[in-house]
Amino acid sequence: MGCWLLTFFTPVPFLVPLAVVAVLAVVQFLVGPWLVEWLVPAHELARGEDGYLSDEPVAAMVARQCRLAGVPLVRLGIVEDGDPNAFTFGHTRRDARVWISRGLLDRLDDREVEAVVAHEIGHIRNRDFAVMTAASVVPALLYYVTAGARGGDQSGGNDPVRILGFVVYLISELALLGLSRAREIGADHASCAATGDGDALCSALVKIVYGMGERDRALAERVADLRENDHHREARRLARKEGRTRAAGALGIASAGSAPSLDTAGPQLPPERLVRALRFEVTSPWARWQELLSTHPLVATRIAALEGSGLPGAPRVWRGVRNAAQAGVEERLRARAQFLGELPVHYGGWLCLGAALFTSKGDQANPTLVAGLVAAAGVLLVIRATLRAPLGAPEPVARVADLLDRLDAGPVTAIPVRLRGTIVGRGGFLASPDLILDDGSAMVTVHYDGPLPVAGFLFGATRAAAFVGEDVEVTGWYLRGPEPYVELRAVSGTAAGSVRCWSYVFRYLLSAAVLLTGALALAYTL
Repeated sequence: MGCWLLTFFTPVPFLVPLAVVAVLAVVQFLVGPWLVEWLVPAHELARGEDGYLSDEPVAAMVARQCRLAGVPLVRLGIVEDGDPNAFTFGHTRRDARVWISRGLLDRLDDREVEAVVAHEIGHIRNRDFAVMTAASVVPALLYYVTAGARGGDQSGGNDPVRILGFVVYLISELALLGLSRAREIGADHASCAATGDGDALCSALVKIVYGMGERDRALAERVADLRENDHHREARRLARKEGRTRAAGALGIASAGSAPSLDTAGPQLPPERLVRALRFEVTSPWARWQELLSTHPLVATRIAALEGSGLPGAPRVWRGVRNAAQAGVEERLRARAQFLGELPVHYGGWLCLGAALFTSKGDQANPTLVAGLVAAAGVLLVIRATLRAPLGAPEPVARVADLLDRLDAGPVTAIPVRLRGTIVGRGGFLASPDLILDDGSAMVTVHYDGPLPVAGFLFGATRAAAFVGEDVEVTGWYLRGPEPYVELRAVSGTAAGSVRCWSYVFRYLLSAAVLLTGALALAYTL
C-alpha cells in the first residue's frame, strides 16, 4: 500500500516501487523461515534415517504422515508455549518445518493431534508456503503493470488509469485471501483423507479456536503465584513466553483471536454452548463479509466443507452443526437488514474523504463537490462513532457466555457492558495492550484502543502486565467482527488501580470536526 501511495501522489517512476516489491518478495522467501524461527523459538527434534530420535508421541505421528504424503521427513520443533497451535513454514519440501506447541499436545487427544499433523503435512505436500509467497507478489504486479500506462504523467489526465490500477489491486488482494482460505480447506481435506477421521479435525479446530479457557486460567494462576511471592520478573517473563505462538498470526492452523474462549471439556461433542458460539458465524452477514478479508475460513465453514467433501472420513459426530447453529428466519432477516444499514456507515466516511482528496486535485476541481463530500463524510463518521460507542448506561452482564450468540452486536453497532472477572492473560506480543478477561463462563479480549498508536504501546509496556491475575471490573462496548471483543472504556483492579481509555472521545471529536469543516466549506461555496 505504501508503494501504491508513492506512485499515486508523486512522479516516482512505477518501475522503482515495482523493483522494491520484487526485492522484498525474494527477501521474504529467503529470510522468512529464519525470522519465524527467531520469533517462535522451538526445541527441534533430532532426525534419524527412519524417523525422529525422540520418544515424543507426536514424532511418530509426523513421521507416519510424511510417509503417507510422500514428502521428506520434515524438521519438527516443539514450542514450549501454552497456546494450542501448529504451523508449517520453509522454502521447499526438503527444508519444511512443522512447529507444534506444547499447549496443543496437552489439550488435544491423540486422534486430534494426528489430524492436525496431517493438516500441516498437507500444506507441505501441496507446497502452500511457496505458492502463497509467489502469489503475494501478484497484487502489486497487477497494479504497477496497469499504472505504468500513465507514462509518468502527474497532471491528472491519466487518473482513470490509476483508479483502474487500484481497483485491480484490491480485487487481486481479495483473490489472494481467497487463495489462502482455499489452501486451508485443501489441507483440511488432506487431513481427512490421510486419517479417515474428519470428526477428529473438527473437534481439534473447535478446541484450538474456542477452547483456550483451561490454558489461560492455569497461566493466570502461575503468574499470580509468582507475583504473590515477589517474583515479578519471572512473572513478566512467563507472560511473554506464553504469548509467542500468538505472534505467529496467519501461519497457524486457525486465525488467532477468531472466536471466544470457552471450556470445551466434556463427554459430548459438540456441546450446546459451542453451537451457540457458532451462531454468529453462521447467521450474521458480517461474519461472512469479514471472512472474505481473512486468511482462514470460519470454523463453521471448515466443518461444512468437510461434510460436503465426499471423503470416506467425512464428519459424522459434527454433521449438521452449521444447521443447528442457524438462527430463525426472523432473526436472519433482522441481521441482514442491520448489515445492509451498517456497511455504508462502516466504510462510507473514509471513502467520502478519499473521494474528496482525489477530486480536489487539478485545476478543474469543483469546490462545492469537495465540500459536499467532506460534509457527507462527517455525517457518516458521527453516526459510526455513535453506534460504536453509545454513551448510555452500560448493561451489567452476569455471564460473558451470554453475549456470544447475540446478533445485535457487530463491528459497527456495540452493546455498552459492565463485566466482572479475572484478567488471565494478554495479547500475543511483548507490549500488547489487550487483556483477556475470564468470568468463569467464557473469555473475551478487552481491547485498549488508544487515541494515538503510542498510547496503546505505552499502556501495554507500562500498565497492562499489572492487571494479569487481578479481579477487575471492566466497562466498555461489546463488538463482534467476527471475533468478540470489548473495547475498553475503563478497567479497575484492587492492586493495579484504574485506567481509562479516551479513544471514543477522540472519535467523537474527530467526526464532529470533519462534519463542521464540511458544513462550513459547503456554506461558503454555495
